Amino acid sequence: MKINFLLILTITLLNANMDVLVSKKSSINNLTKNELSNIYLKKTDEVKGKKVIVINNKDDYNEFNKKVLNKNSSQIHAYWMKQIFLGRKVPPKSIDKSEVDSVIKKDPNSVTYTSDKLNEKVIYEVK
Repeated sequence: MKINFLLILTITLLNANMDVLVSKKSSINNLTKNELSNIYLKKTDEVKGKKVIVINNKDDYNEFNKKVLNKNSSQIHAYWMKQIFLGRKVPPKSIDKSEVDSVIKKDPNSVTYTSDKLNEKVIYEVK
């Protein structure tokens, strides 16, 4: 019985969804996976005419890269090393999961993601 419970709990945690969030004050209501990819790879800093500041969540970083950017940790590292070397751009700022809510509330132009359920505007559900 305990083994079944642990197995179900483990599967549930491994398949946990993640939300991409903005402040409730933000005028952005939704984003596509392609728009997210473009802003997180810093190919653009605007979405629907609004300047955004993208922030990585250290705790959900690898899962987000895999599911949204379709890149593993080695690929994303190589991408940013090339961008830095060529002097084009630097990766987004990274924060701890515990800081996500306060960062979103502080700056309505911030976009970040978390597997925690927070009381902010969800603009994309990562599955």
